[in-house]
Amino acid sequence: MLLLLALPAVSSASQPPSLAAGPGPAAGPSAGSVCPPGSIRLEAGMDLQAAAAQAGEGVAFCLAAGEHRLQSIRPKRGQSFHGEAGAILNGARLVTDFRREGRHWVAGGQTQRGQRKFAEHCIATMPRCSHPEAVFLDDVPLRHAASLRQLRPGYFFIDYDAKRLYLAENPHGRKVEASVAPYAFLGGAVGVSITNLIVEKYASPLQAGAIGHDVTSQDWLVQNNEIRLNYGIGLVVGTGSWVIGNRLRHNGNMGAGCVGDRILFEGNEITGNGHFSGLDVLWEGGGAKCAKTSGLVVRGNHLHGNHGMGFWTDIDNKMTLYEDNLVENNSMGGLSHEISYSAVIRSNRFRGNGHGFNVWLWGGAIQVQNSQDVLVERNWIEVSGPGNGIALIQQDRGTGAYGPYLTRNNIVRDNRLVLYSAGRPGASGMIADHAMTAMQQGNNIFDGNEYLAANPDALRWGWADRFLDWEAFRAASGQERRGRLQRMAR
Repeated sequence: MLLLLALPAVSSASQPPSLAAGPGPAAGPSAGSVCPPGSIRLEAGMDLQAAAAQAGEGVAFCLAAGEHRLQSIRPKRGQSFHGEAGAILNGARLVTDFRREGRHWVAGGQTQRGQRKFAEHCIATMPRCSHPEAVFLDDVPLRHAASLRQLRPGYFFIDYDAKRLYLAENPHGRKVEASVAPYAFLGGAVGVSITNLIVEKYASPLQAGAIGHDVTSQDWLVQNNEIRLNYGIGLVVGTGSWVIGNRLRHNGNMGAGCVGDRILFEGNEITGNGHFSGLDVLWEGGGAKCAKTSGLVVRGNHLHGNHGMGFWTDIDNKMTLYEDNLVENNSMGGLSHEISYSAVIRSNRFRGNGHGFNVWLWGGAIQVQNSQDVLVERNWIEVSGPGNGIALIQQDRGTGAYGPYLTRNNIVRDNRLVLYSAGRPGASGMIADHAMTAMQQGNNIFDGNEYLAANPDALRWGWADRFLDWEAFRAASGQERRGRLQRMAR
């Protein structure tokens, strides 16, 4: 039988004060923000780490409007950091001393060389993706060329031995910045609050955040910030943390990550992430990814335009709730629950996901991969081009913390799929390349779903190791006894 564990509600006792009346849409920094009463005001140019170190636990700081460059802060327990309107933490330095050498413009003295991690996961055309240094030309991230010979407009090259930065475009009269600082806020302290700031252009390595870096952060509140253009991940949080009303955009690896229990993502806009680092996003990239969580809630977010998944729970997640999210135009898929356990995915809306990778049943608006006890209900899915619908996938993935990674005890019911393409519309169903019989007999249920298609005859459903039309799928599988397939009105 399907075991659906009771998902924890976010009670008023455990909410940050701002949630008492319910969160609004992602706002980012507020234009009218002022320093909270009793906070210590820190002007641009001051040493923020020194101020945090000299102050006691629980002290509130207010960052004045302006650009706070190359600041890396190690907060103490309970400290809070609030930004006046226009307060920016910028992890890059300006590069102004260029000279022309043949076809290139060159700046010396580039000593930055950050932490490297996973070089083997770069895409073939960008083998330097594990170098976290980034270069921005008028706030647009350039890509890291593999060699000086391959340098062209839109790219940069660093000769690390000679400490020289090369551009293929004339930088005269333009703003050039090179990311240097590895993080804005280091994790570790409990109960830190970060609100109303712009955090940008940090050289956070792959799988590490400009906020949190790679140290577990417990009971953090990250609210109403704009976190953008950081090389690795925008933010990483841990147990008991709330990520509310932020804009996480155009970070090189991913917008957000998390590990731990009772974590909330609510009312955020997560967009345009995973495009410029060159990391293979099928391994790690896109909007957000969380691992080894219990009671994760992802509610009311706008997840769109990410290169990779919109939101991805991967490895031993349980009691996950995805609810009331708008998930659009993410290249590898919408929501993915992989090698994990109990979850509810309900009342979300999907449009145009999976256009970058949609072979087999990949590229689904909703993907349940080697996971069990998942309820998928009352979602609205629109497929207008490449991409698939709702996919249950089983492969040989071994055993996790709570049992074998098998696709079983999943219910997909009462969803509506609108399939606009007259050619190859999006497929749904169950597919396997390992233990097919176990999946077929694993109490997985599709029922009561409605499919509205421009060309119903072209639609296919996965069943074990093959794709079938509507009637053949129902006959072979016994699924969709209450399901309906209708032709879309012209």
